Amino acid sequence: MPNVNTGFETVKMKLSATCPSHSRADIRVGDHEIVTDEPEARGGTNLGASPVQTFMASLIGCTNVITNKCARDLGVKIKAMHIEMEAKIDRRGMMLTEAVSVPFPTINLNIDVETDATDSQWDEVIDYLHKFCPIAVALRASGTIITENWNLIR
Repeated sequence: MPNVNTGFETVKMKLSATCPSHSRADIRVGDHEIVTDEPEARGGTNLGASPVQTFMASLIGCTNVITNKCARDLGVKIKAMHIEMEAKIDRRGMMLTEAVSVPFPTINLNIDVETDATDSQWDEVIDYLHKFCPIAVALRASGTIITENWNLIR
């Protein structure tokens, strides 16, 4: 069973950025630097993924980390995982034509997992993932519909 803390616990995350142009940000996160930029077609220099692409990549990374943590805590072994995403983006907000309340209406994740878990064990892993993946929790709370298509490879 994953460790569940019933108390409210927060930590501070500090980031800083230098913004050398209207489209690029060099962001410091701990010991790491993340560069976000826009493609040349949108006036950027294409030196990094766009902020929206980086945000979507965060969902993939969080899904990987939290799925593996939940599986480990539940005694389920994951040998390999591959995730592909397709997201619909309502560009009206990004294009400044109209404010939108749900900029990402749907996200589909196709997830191949090599595991020896039974179906019921895997259902428990997914149940915990839905409770504990902070990126997915925030997206769902904003109105995004996330569909996960799990393909278990045994």
